Amino acid sequence: MLRWHRLCALLTALLVVHIIWTGTGIQLADMRALVTHAPATDPDMEKMWQHHAGPPNFLVRQAPDFAAAPLPGGIDYASELEKTAALGRKAAPGAPMKLVELRMAGTVPAGHVQMGDKHLIFDLASGTPLPEKFLPPPPLPYEFAAPRQTFKRLHRFAFIPIGSWSTTFDLISGIALAILTVTGFIHYYRVYRARAKMKRNDLFWKGGSWWRQLHRWLSLGSAALLVWLLVTGLLLSINNVGQNIHWLIVGHPGKSPEQKDMSSPLSDGELASMASTSIDAFHRAEPDTALKVLRLRYFAGYAQGVIVAADADTTQLVFNAKTGARMTMSEPGYPDVGYVFEWEGNQVLKRLHRGDSLGMAGRWLITLGALAMCYLAISGLVMYYQDWTRRRRTGRGALIWK
Repeated sequence: MLRWHRLCALLTALLVVHIIWTGTGIQLADMRALVTHAPATDPDMEKMWQHHAGPPNFLVRQAPDFAAAPLPGGIDYASELEKTAALGRKAAPGAPMKLVELRMAGTVPAGHVQMGDKHLIFDLASGTPLPEKFLPPPPLPYEFAAPRQTFKRLHRFAFIPIGSWSTTFDLISGIALAILTVTGFIHYYRVYRARAKMKRNDLFWKGGSWWRQLHRWLSLGSAALLVWLLVTGLLLSINNVGQNIHWLIVGHPGKSPEQKDMSSPLSDGELASMASTSIDAFHRAEPDTALKVLRLRYFAGYAQGVIVAADADTTQLVFNAKTGARMTMSEPGYPDVGYVFEWEGNQVLKRLHRGDSLGMAGRWLITLGALAMCYLAISGLVMYYQDWTRRRRTGRGALIWK
């Protein structure tokens, strides 16, 4: 079994070390931002939260919303939405109303409306237009500069000029790590079983150089974290490569489905009922929680009320504005993004892979697992070199041996 372990390590060493170190770089960039309580406008924080709540054409929550004040408690949502719609129609007569929302503009409650391709925002008290700086910013571009993004581009092998197919190297690296993990644990079990026959039942035993001893101890001690990272990383790679295969089979639609305009015009007469249904559903989901943003829209034919909550995570929640049902980032009729596990599944896998599905405790655990992987990669290469040079001195210079 060690022969296969060494063969896989020798053939894929550069890929494996690259994927481990760049992945750890992403995690450390995240932890730096989280531990120092960086503001929501910090580049790493912005990239970290970028797609949590949906693709660009679905997303409502943006960086300024994290620090924004909640809407006033006694506000008449239906009346203020209708007022915003009327102001929008007056400013852009004849243009279709694609969305209407309430949010804070600094300390002032504001109404934001999109008429055709034009975004407008008004002071709700006076009805006067507000400067464009109070409009929600557009989604971040992929090229947005941040340390996290630099590590992510490296992690996805984006420097290889084959477009999105570069993620194939992620999958190859993940398979190599899986082989190394399985063969390594099989070797450990065989050695343990041989020792157990001699009444040496210690799970952690001394023997060999400290490189080898710590390699063995760390492998066993962090086994659950290693498997967690491996499985979630492999599934994410399958999702990315599967997307490329999907577009190869059905043909790419040209413009990214994540950027496509999926809106339909709103009518003034439906705003009050849509708002009421959405707010009632929100208060059932998050009782006693204030709202930071309330947006009404049609997305892929669904009447939706999108609410950014004034909770600890500034959560974005989406409701069917006709039925009050909670809606996900992947529903029938939504644009085909090509992922094997859809957009929703992709984000679930990312949260599991990063550890934030378990809060900061999960983040710390995954960080420790990533650092353990870094050491295992280094110590594995050191042990291989030590064994190889020892064998070469006795005339056995083969790169792979049993």
